[in-house]
Amino acid sequence: MILSKYPYVIQKEILDNMEYSDLFMFSFVSKKMKKVIKSSQMDRFNSISSIVYECDRTDQSWVCISKKWIEIMRIVKHEEGGNGYFQLNVCGKTIDFRFLTEARIAPLQITYYHPHLAVSYHPFDRDFVIQSIQNYLLDFLGNSLKCNWRFEHIPINRQTSFHIPFIPKLQNVSFCVDFHLFGDRAKNGTTNFTEMEKLEKFFCSSPVLKSIKVSAGTSTAPFNPESKFYQTESVESEQDTLIFPAILSHFQGRQAFIRCHSCEIFNLIEFINRWKSGRALQKLEYLQIEIFEPELRPNQILNAVAAKQMNATSQPATHIVPKIYNWLYSKPNTDPIISHAYVVRETDSRVASVQIQDNTLSFGVWNKTEEEFLKMVS
Repeated sequence: MILSKYPYVIQKEILDNMEYSDLFMFSFVSKKMKKVIKSSQMDRFNSISSIVYECDRTDQSWVCISKKWIEIMRIVKHEEGGNGYFQLNVCGKTIDFRFLTEARIAPLQITYYHPHLAVSYHPFDRDFVIQSIQNYLLDFLGNSLKCNWRFEHIPINRQTSFHIPFIPKLQNVSFCVDFHLFGDRAKNGTTNFTEMEKLEKFFCSSPVLKSIKVSAGTSTAPFNPESKFYQTESVESEQDTLIFPAILSHFQGRQAFIRCHSCEIFNLIEFINRWKSGRALQKLEYLQIEIFEPELRPNQILNAVAAKQMNATSQPATHIVPKIYNWLYSKPNTDPIISHAYVVRETDSRVASVQIQDNTLSFGVWNKTEEEFLKMVS
């Protein structure tokens, strides 16, 4: 079939029914064909909010359309002596491609086999190949496209050594990692992570991350307070205690979601008082911490931080903000905070709503002074 001989209406109908991976492959036929695809699929491409490079311990990433989780291709290490390679020019770089069929586990843990386009790299030109693919995608799908490089470290068991992920040097890409930090299990049921030096080395050599999702036991060598871990924009953490990682003490980002098996109440009180003083957590816009034990007593905490109360007849405003990164693609926004209780920051009179229910403390910062806030809810 010579597609160029058909009228544009028929060309568009054919292209409308092609998969994204096929459109990507078809765009290499010629500059004219690439132009036809871009013009005919403009609405379709504009609906793509972001692209994710999903990488695991093999350091070989899938390139997918976020939310819909539609795979475009995979970036893999060149297999010496492998068959079926063909070369294409990508942004001035000649790159090897091939088609592969391999097992794939979807986000719902469903295993399937699907033939896909694979981009191949040699160890010495990995960064260059990935950058070329990134530049091509931006040109093909639109320069405003948001891109996330996501690494998931899922150990086979708790004794699996920590793997330092590969972080490429890419522009217009945000980096997200999912770490499971466990080690040997102690008699009291806790686990001690012993590879902190290796983990800190990773953070030192990496850019500040957009999001970290972490499951952590304990550690005798906690993060340095100045670690880039605490500079991450958004942290989702499930941890044994508040001591590791010490998010309430050292976090410098915007959003934090914590599930903690046990904590000391004074840690929660200290966190709110430190925010009130303006000494720390200055970028914070939302924090949620779910505690399994002990039971939280709202009045005890609110009285300890000298929380103010709106007039009982006032209808509290709902604090809700978009999540910086949504790992599960379920809820794009934070859980709403609807509370009469609030605290005020001393340095700029900024207001934060405080809500304690279902053994969960939610803390939402408003971009308003106390005077502006009370006018809004009056």
